[in-house]
Amino acid sequence: MTRRATIEELARWLRARDGFAVIGHVSPDGDAAGSCVAVAAALRAMGKRAFACLPGGMPKMFSRFAGADGVIAAGAKPPFSPEMALALDVSDEGRLGAARALFDGCAARAVLDHHATNPGFGDVCLIDGGRAATGELALELIEALGVPLSREMAEWLYIAISTDSGNFSFSSTTPGTMRAAAKLIEAGADVAGLTRELYRTRPLGRTKLLGIVLSGLEVSGDGRMAWARLTDAMFAQAGALREDSDGIVNYLLEIDGVEFAALAETRGAATKFSLRSKEWLDVAGEVAKPFGGGGHARAAGCTLEMPLEEALGAVLDRAKSALDARN
Repeated sequence: MTRRATIEELARWLRARDGFAVIGHVSPDGDAAGSCVAVAAALRAMGKRAFACLPGGMPKMFSRFAGADGVIAAGAKPPFSPEMALALDVSDEGRLGAARALFDGCAARAVLDHHATNPGFGDVCLIDGGRAATGELALELIEALGVPLSREMAEWLYIAISTDSGNFSFSSTTPGTMRAAAKLIEAGADVAGLTRELYRTRPLGRTKLLGIVLSGLEVSGDGRMAWARLTDAMFAQAGALREDSDGIVNYLLEIDGVEFAALAETRGAATKFSLRSKEWLDVAGEVAKPFGGGGHARAAGCTLEMPLEEALGAVLDRAKSALDARN
């Protein structure tokens, strides 16, 4: 049975144990990667054995930051056999992907997450949907553990919080988010350098992919919805990686008058969706969750086990119904 915990209780749970696998979610973003690397580093600073695991390994876009080379992919040989698991930024057990066996194989398991749709799993969990990023909670956890922030930890947590808050521009950004960022800067996070690497540098393949996808975007007759398709052929044409699709859906949402945006991406026989809304549509609760997905009110995702066009039609119908209900 899962027990809900406070930051202090989770910190006590960690202090009493050793041998940690700190695990993020499939298709890891900056929040998952940054939170895992920082918390694993903090546990090691306490003299504990700990390593970070991301199901598909560290995304290339974050691989140039110090500490990235210590992260293992699911299935890779770990530096030791972990006894404890800590899942960070994982909204449900299915999002563990190939790391599910690693998580389930540990004697005790904990979860720290900021997705309000998280049902709660593991032995101990802390879920706070009011945070802009799991990185905020990871910072509080490190503070509760009494570990001084190194520059490396601070920069990974800045990556976590900055990327998941839209560089502090999303509605999820709170005064607490900004206070957390200030602590990280005080600990040595290089804001100018991180901003340049995260937001002002883009691989050629990613740039080409953006142009290809946006050239095929569609908008509904009433202008409230925008969507685009992303196929294997497009990745090949652009010479892009899967991770290069991250953030493309935001360009659709920026169209004047659009409230709902969807990027439909083929994943074998299934279709993966990145969903966004601008002001009032709850894309997690009203669109993603009915299809088994989840996320946040303004940013969510789901995967449908059906071909792209069929899946796209189902998601757009659901979004239209939700929009119409507001009128």
